[in-house]
Amino acid sequence: MTRFVDEKDIAILRVIDGLRTAFEWVPIEKIIEKLPYKDFEIKRRIKELEKMNLARYRYVSHYNSFAAMLTEKGFDTLALWDFKKHNVIEKIGAEVGVGKESVIVGCISPKGEWVVVKFHRYWAKEFRNIRKSLAYASVIVRGKELNLEDSRIDIPRAKAQVEMNALEKLYKIEINVPEPLGINRHAIAMKMLTRNGGIPAPQLVRVKLTNPAAMYETIIEDYIKMVEKGDVIHGDFNEYNVIVTEGETPYYIDFPQAVPKSYSEAKFLIRRDLNKISHYFQIKYRLKTKDIEEILKEIMKNNP
Repeated sequence: MTRFVDEKDIAILRVIDGLRTAFEWVPIEKIIEKLPYKDFEIKRRIKELEKMNLARYRYVSHYNSFAAMLTEKGFDTLALWDFKKHNVIEKIGAEVGVGKESVIVGCISPKGEWVVVKFHRYWAKEFRNIRKSLAYASVIVRGKELNLEDSRIDIPRAKAQVEMNALEKLYKIEINVPEPLGINRHAIAMKMLTRNGGIPAPQLVRVKLTNPAAMYETIIEDYIKMVEKGDVIHGDFNEYNVIVTEGETPYYIDFPQAVPKSYSEAKFLIRRDLNKISHYFQIKYRLKTKDIEEILKEIMKNNP
């Protein structure tokens, strides 16, 4: 018989989450200390949480005791529970996107509107070579803001914070990004971009534009505004991270690697972003694109 998590399960998961900075595997005695439930009930529930793939539970010889650790699904469950508790979401739907760095789940808000929850993941390969990893750079920038050593940065949580910070800044200056609704641990909630009565809006790469020149012009103007007024350099700006809604209106997504214009390699990143999106329009629509170096010169003149 399928069992759903309840408030006691969530309390146990919260304690494990709270102690994980001190323990890789949290000793059962430490969990019991923090909770007002009977020892046997806590142990029974942790075993059930393991069966639901929300936690792992095993004997750890170093502690001479059993200990627990949350799974990704456990972290996801905590985030979803808190989003529901704070009336960000009401119903949880299916996965609508899966990548190496994130999982996106469709939800319904208490008002009946479509919402997406994006769970950030830790992708080890992404961080092996610092010089090649912009996502690592954005996380380190966030760590410095919080005055944390590199080893103490919770990477999925930091990536969510980087993305939420970018979305909030851009939404405030009326750049077309999904409306940010909330952040919890490694997850962010935002309004789903839709078209044709609720269908998720497609990526630019999946659309045949009726007026590609106008679209390209709008995208470049928006990008310049992102950098100059929003202090946000996307860092991975391409045809997959532009969403096309009704009336061929572009929206911009996927900002976990965003950095401010004060970042040491800002010029390189802006050039790369503009070249990527321009190359797409050159190849697919045979469009004569703008002089990227001239745009870059103008941006850097205004942002020394």
